[in-house]
Amino acid sequence: MNYAADGAFERLTGNPDAFNEAWAGYRSAAHQDVDATDMGEDFDFDDANEMYRRLPRLARLYLGAGD
Repeated sequence: MNYAADGAFERLTGNPDAFNEAWAGYRSAAHQDVDATDMGEDFDFDDANEMYRRLPRLARLYLGAGD
């Protein structure tokens, strides 16, 4: 998705680095007090059993009836 934004910024500004500069400014201003390394509990999204255990309704919807 960022490719579209990057292309749009370049077309508007004529600067190929405009998007990256704007994004860096946004990230530094908007997320000063957010710890980017703490994204919550990590688990294997490719493990169907884990998905059924953690997200049963979504797993049934997208992975089928279950094991």
